[in-house]
Amino acid sequence: MKKMKIISLCVLGMFFFTCTGKRAYGESNPEDQIIRFDTDLYQYLIQNKNEEALSEYKPFLDELGEKVIYIGKTDSVGFYQRLKTFFSDSTLMKLYQDEQTKLADIRSINEELAEGMKTLLAEFPSLKQPKIYMHVSGLNQNVIVTDNILSLSADKYLGADYPLYQDFFYDYQRKLMSTDRIVPDYLLGFLMANFPFEGNGEVLLDRMLYEGKLRYILSRLLPHRESREYVGYSQEQYRWCLDRQAKIWQLVLENQHLFQPNYIVTSQYLKEAPYTQSLPMESPGRVGIWLGYQIILSYMKNHTNTSLQALMKKTDYRELLKESKYKP
Repeated sequence: MKKMKIISLCVLGMFFFTCTGKRAYGESNPEDQIIRFDTDLYQYLIQNKNEEALSEYKPFLDELGEKVIYIGKTDSVGFYQRLKTFFSDSTLMKLYQDEQTKLADIRSINEELAEGMKTLLAEFPSLKQPKIYMHVSGLNQNVIVTDNILSLSADKYLGADYPLYQDFFYDYQRKLMSTDRIVPDYLLGFLMANFPFEGNGEVLLDRMLYEGKLRYILSRLLPHRESREYVGYSQEQYRWCLDRQAKIWQLVLENQHLFQPNYIVTSQYLKEAPYTQSLPMESPGRVGIWLGYQIILSYMKNHTNTSLQALMKKTDYRELLKESKYKP
């Protein structure tokens, strides 16, 4: 069975829960980075086409059906009927219709993602260009990654004020459910799958610097974005952390949270939440990711000749912290 990772980004936190050619299907421009499986499946559903309309998508449908919407593989009896039944719910079809309207034109997304992937593959030539899809999952997992597939659940990016989200997600979750997060989440999902965490997952320093390395790479792939966007913060959230950077570091050290193995404490610094526990309630969530990014910025500032490949290979996190000369 092909290995698959389903990565949940944004609304469920940055954790694992379970790697282009021309456009092969549909009517998109051959130069597009993203294969619009979501559009082709939508047309299949609303026009009541037969299963041959999706024949080119069987490898992807196998992953979606078995690992995301749990209806089995395409070769199982009744698969296509179960597929139609899954999407027959009126609320889900309204969500699907709204996704199609919101993302009818994704030219700017295609362009930014193509540039980001080009830079990534140049920096890491051992990586292979995946086929990149969009899908709709009914608000299930965000990113699917296999050896040659990368896909994102586009129905989670319709905007913080999208009415249906009000019933399923908290305010702090909805802030990350906007179209400007699509390209960063594609790239983060791909990075997390190809560079899985190495270290002690219970130690804050290890997890923090791993997440910081990913955000630093993201900053190199999307250089025209603002710094706050690499960690998914608003201007206010990023400014709050910058203004209190020394105090945040002091609290982490005084509370002895940096080196002591403690999964609960470590997750509190990294998970999506209204605020970061152990810090004031005015703090944003995920301050550990922001702090890890600041430390890696300091490291790369003091080691300008370090390649992204070399950075990712550094898993002695105490040594990395020491060499960063981080002093807020």
